[in-house]
Amino acid sequence: MSAESPTLSPPETPRRRAGMMDRILSLIGSYHIAVVVFLLMILLTLLGTFSQKTLGLYESLNIYFTSWVVPREHWLLGFIPLPGMALLLAVMFVNLLAGGVIRIRKNWRTVGNVIAHLSMLGLIAAGAVSLYYKQEGHMRIFEGESSNRVQAFQDWVLEVREAGGADPRVYMIQETAFRTDSPSETTALHRTGWPFELKVSGYQKNATITTTGDPSVLAGSRSIDGYTLRPLPVNPQHEANMAGIFLDAVDLSGKTVGSTVLAQVIRGGEIVTRPDAPFSFMVGDRQFAVNLTRETWEVPFSLKLDDFKAEYYPGTSKAKEYESNVTMTNAAGKDTKFRIWMNNPLRDSGYVAYQTSFDNVSPPGQEKYSVLTVVKNPSDQWPLYSMIAATVGLLITFLTKLARFIRRTAVPVTPPAP
Repeated sequence: MSAESPTLSPPETPRRRAGMMDRILSLIGSYHIAVVVFLLMILLTLLGTFSQKTLGLYESLNIYFTSWVVPREHWLLGFIPLPGMALLLAVMFVNLLAGGVIRIRKNWRTVGNVIAHLSMLGLIAAGAVSLYYKQEGHMRIFEGESSNRVQAFQDWVLEVREAGGADPRVYMIQETAFRTDSPSETTALHRTGWPFELKVSGYQKNATITTTGDPSVLAGSRSIDGYTLRPLPVNPQHEANMAGIFLDAVDLSGKTVGSTVLAQVIRGGEIVTRPDAPFSFMVGDRQFAVNLTRETWEVPFSLKLDDFKAEYYPGTSKAKEYESNVTMTNAAGKDTKFRIWMNNPLRDSGYVAYQTSFDNVSPPGQEKYSVLTVVKNPSDQWPLYSMIAATVGLLITFLTKLARFIRRTAVPVTPPAP
């Protein structure tokens, strides 16, 4: 009886030990992080949507959607901290890049998945570019008139210029530089080369100018030349709020060379321009002017409103559709005719002009104006390109899986016997 030879098993292939970078990519690209981020996004979307009723759209966007961290006064249940949507999208971008692009197996079967993930990265990148680099405002044009100036919807600025001086530039100080939590706080503003300092106090998010004897103003409130600020209820629609401040101009020796109250004046429900606007003061033999206004800027073209048309629903004052026929004059002096109506904007020089509103309160026969929203957004077309890429990626994935399914389920045909 012969002894059986022992059966030799093939040697085991040693497993490759994952390096530190592999472990890091595996962690940040995991499904667990993706699920947590998605759940938090849903929570922030709900909170931001419900808060619009009391806070308004602008504040809700700033608190929940454009912030990195939700401010403490808006934490969940008052004590649970929340990340902002900007932070969640940044985490999602890294998660998709690590798990859906870098770590995914690269072969013909995963081409569609890689393209789809890249398209999602493009959408997030478009949102980031839009958040930090988009300019948006409105242009109001009467029939027969032209304009190349755009005014912001929300942002207030202090415009400072030297009247008749050697420096023709207009310096703009953003509202964030002088906005305070309490009207009792004072903010000092100075720029190198200015022979003065501006001291801003009494900041109100929404206010108008009134006389000192107004009974609606608290006793002891500051007044200048018989005028003071009357606070108004903060409107949830942020663009309806009109900032108000007390302004003191102080020269470098500490002497006050001018003081005023800056705010919009409301008469009969209409905003009127003060006869002494803008506020001016002298420092030595140099005259300076300061004005509180919405931020404005010029675009590299002008629009002339040739004709405005509006069609109303029968028996109502509600517009069914409206359009602006304009002539655009570019920097080279070339004129081009455009028709702008809902969902059909003008696109030129990197700008987009949408038809958003018009004058629907003036009586018949009176000149009307058209309101165009003008946007400059470097990532304007990125979402479109991303969605096209996503469609292509998903179509490739679907067709690839369909082809594999057909091959697996195909029944071989037996040729008939001769």
